[in-house]
Amino acid sequence: MSDLVRAFLAVEVSEEARGQVTALLADLRARRGPQVRWVKPDVMHLTLVFLGEVPEGFIRSANERLAEVLPGVPSFGCRLAGLGAFPSPQRARVVWVGVDVGRDVLVSVQRQASRALERIGFQPERRPFSPHLTLGRLREPGDVSPLLDTRFASEEFSIGRVVLFRSTLRPQGPEYSVLHEYRLAAKPA
Repeated sequence: MSDLVRAFLAVEVSEEARGQVTALLADLRARRGPQVRWVKPDVMHLTLVFLGEVPEGFIRSANERLAEVLPGVPSFGCRLAGLGAFPSPQRARVVWVGVDVGRDVLVSVQRQASRALERIGFQPERRPFSPHLTLGRLREPGDVSPLLDTRFASEEFSIGRVVLFRSTLRPQGPEYSVLHEYRLAAKPA
């Protein structure tokens, strides 16, 4: 029997944008409100598809399918902007920053990747995909409405690859390692 691998497909955030998110988190931490466990900026990413715990054989098949689809996607610009909460600001479990520039491309890439994975038995999430960067999680639902009044937009950055990550859960937080990466096509001149 093969071991299970906890995995997800994502794009990474530039160091500059990560620094801007770090400053945003410092501002949000200083405010009053419900108890939020803020995510460490060095592990932040934009998840496209969460695979969950899957057999190693599935990872091999997923890599083959994704390697057929993703290199045909042109690299693109992305910008983080706007704050929100799931499922709602008044009963938040997750606080996030959204995407404005590059949002449609991320949705398209997620759709293409999901379709490729469906052909090998993956069951995608039924909820519509909403590109976001998770900033923090709440153990109990809470009202984060006052936090969401914060205006935020990062510098635009370039997405040139999509990464299939392994996620290892540790007491101090998750650790991510690259299983496979898919270089996107160069932007047309």
